[in-house]
Amino acid sequence: MLITLDGLSGTGKSSVASMLADKLNCTSISSGDYFRSIAHFLTVNNIDLDNIDYEVLKNLKIKRVGKTVYLNDEDITSYLKTPENNVLSAKIANIKEIQNIVDSIEKNMITDRTIIDGRDVNVRFPNADFSFYLTASEDKRLERMHSTKEEIASRDMWDLKGNIRKGNKLIEIDTDSKSVEEITNEIINIIGE
Repeated sequence: MLITLDGLSGTGKSSVASMLADKLNCTSISSGDYFRSIAHFLTVNNIDLDNIDYEVLKNLKIKRVGKTVYLNDEDITSYLKTPENNVLSAKIANIKEIQNIVDSIEKNMITDRTIIDGRDVNVRFPNADFSFYLTASEDKRLERMHSTKEEIASRDMWDLKGNIRKGNKLIEIDTDSKSVEEITNEIINIIGE
C-alpha cells in the first residue's frame, strides 16, 4: 500500500504522515527532508543555481533517523526549516534534475506499506493506492508555521509552479479546524484500515 500526502506548506502533511505511519505500521518518507537537505548543501557550499553539479548531488548521503536529518553523517536538522532554506527548497523542487534525484532516493525506500508526504508527490507517484491533498486557510498555515505572509507567499509561488494539485484518485481534506489525530483518523477511515 502506497499513500501520498500533498499540499501547500503548513497544511499538516508531515505531522499527519508521522502519526499515520505509527498507527498503520508504515515506512514514512518526507520529501521535504531531501529537498531541504539539498538546498542546505547548495547554500553552505555557495553553489549558484545556474552552476549545479548534479553528479555531486546524486552522491549526497541523506537520511532521517526519527526526527533527525543527516547530510553526509552531519546532523543538519536545525538548519532545514529556516525561512531562507524553506524558500530555496521550494524553488529547487521545480528543477527536473533535482526532482529525479529525490525520486530515485524515495523509490529505493518504498516498502509494501509506505506513506510519502511532500509537494508534488501526487504527481510523482501517480500509482499510489491513495492520494490525499491537505488544505488549510492562510491564517491557520501562518499559525502552524510561525511564519510571515511574505514567506508563505514566496513558498506558495514556487510550490504552485509544479503540478501540486494534479494526481491520481485525489482526495482533498480541509485540515483547518482539525487536530493531527482527527485528520489521521479521517484518513484511516477512508482507506479502510
